[in-house]
Amino acid sequence: MKEFKWMPQWNMKRKTKPNVNVVSFGDGYEQRSPKGIHNDLRTYDVVFKGVNAYINAIDAFLTLHNAYQAFLWTPPYSRAGKFKCEAWDVEMAEGFATLTATFQEVVE
Repeated sequence: MKEFKWMPQWNMKRKTKPNVNVVSFGDGYEQRSPKGIHNDLRTYDVVFKGVNAYINAIDAFLTLHNAYQAFLWTPPYSRAGKFKCEAWDVEMAEGFATLTATFQEVVE
């Protein structure tokens, strides 16, 4: 498995939305339980800025993994994990580009 080694801009966002089962009863009472063993997988909105060659290398890496193959990545100040990237955008200017993507943690 290949490792994603590029560092995103510091304005990245981490999203948290644990998956839970909820059973609602008629009197307003709810019972909640985690959905599965890994119910709190991490999601990051990341941004990369740099010269075209730098962004092209990141784009090529994501294209190689084709939205279905996982890669290793260590988010800043967090633990390493396996992630996938289903979609990303590249905005190009003369000699400079910006790539935005969403990395979703996976369990394989």
